[in-house]
Amino acid sequence: MTSIISMSMNHDLLQKIDALVRERSYSSRSEAIRDAIRSYLSDHELNELHSGNVTATITAISGQKNHIVDERLTRLRHDFDEIVTGNFHIHLAEPFCVEIFITEGPTHEVLSFVAKIKAMRGIQQVRYTLVPIDKKS
Repeated sequence: MTSIISMSMNHDLLQKIDALVRERSYSSRSEAIRDAIRSYLSDHELNELHSGNVTATITAISGQKNHIVDERLTRLRHDFDEIVTGNFHIHLAEPFCVEIFITEGPTHEVLSFVAKIKAMRGIQQVRYTLVPIDKKS
């Protein structure tokens, strides 16, 4: 069952939503707003997982010819051996390399690992997904 709600917003925000609807091919403003709310709630729920365990995939993109970044990522991976369960190094079309890490462990440790990758000089982009896991099941 879908409930209808009413909301107010200023003209500038409404224009931005309309542009997003066109750019992302949403069927309506409502669908774009629902998607944004789902994303916000998901992020909020993950931020509440201070004591739980998660698995994560972390993708970091750097320049292909930047061997210093490769060395730093290898050292960082070893510093976090207790949570990193695997990683892949892939060469994309020049000039990019992709490093993908698979992790499992306490949320705060996984997020610390992500933060250190993001702060590393030479890393151009970092994206990650967190999935809560319950070891009791």
